[in-house]
Amino acid sequence: MESLATVHVLGYGKVAPLLDVTVQCVVANLSSLYIESINLLPGNLKDKCLYLMSKRGCITDANLPKVLHENLRVLDLSESDVSDEGLRHLCKCPQLQKIDLNSAKQSRVNISSQGIIQLAQNCRNLQTVYLRRCLNLTDEAVIALSTNCPQLRYLNVGGCTMLTDRCLEALGRNSRFLKCLNMANTKITDAGIMQIATGDCKQCLKEVHINGCRELTDESVEAILQFCPQINIFLFHGCPKITEMAREALENVTIERNSPMKQVTWTIY
Repeated sequence: MESLATVHVLGYGKVAPLLDVTVQCVVANLSSLYIESINLLPGNLKDKCLYLMSKRGCITDANLPKVLHENLRVLDLSESDVSDEGLRHLCKCPQLQKIDLNSAKQSRVNISSQGIIQLAQNCRNLQTVYLRRCLNLTDEAVIALSTNCPQLRYLNVGGCTMLTDRCLEALGRNSRFLKCLNMANTKITDAGIMQIATGDCKQCLKEVHINGCRELTDESVEAILQFCPQINIFLFHGCPKITEMAREALENVTIERNSPMKQVTWTIY
């Protein structure tokens, strides 16, 4: 027997389930009185609305609190324009595990360290945090994530140009489960990389992006290769102080471990 929740059109077979059609209609009319009705929906239906809203990039500071619920696990804001004010409402979501604030188009300037600090304090179960090109972030934002979110595994702060070695020191000390770290185009130096390479996360770290970090030298590459045995994706192109010695170190480690890297990029100047 066919599901009663599925709409049929004679001669054309199945079309979208009635529930999905209804959700699409609600999301398409958010500017009308439907937005107040979303606030009354159960969590599973809010998740469907959130998914469509995130794909359309229509989540705002005003409508975000209407679709949040206490069991929310994943939130994609990469296509939407939200600010610190919107992040403040995530106090409703203590179970949040992943948030994507990567800048899909232009760099973000309306997310600051204060917003991320509040996020870290309210959502301590975060494991995945994407903040690429959030230009107003400082070390304090990353430090807050490392100290408040002990399960942090994936962190992308590439292009957050104000970040320095201070945040790497905190990650190395607090984020023992960190698997993937993107620090591309930041102000970090060899000293900061050493904090990560010898920190509590060294046995877990599999992916590191340090491309475009202009102060890094061969010492950073050698430290990651020497102390992080699980590393298999390593991007360090666009670093003018890294030389041919880094490539030689990479070849030697690959031979010693008898396991090729999945992805490596570098620039020889």
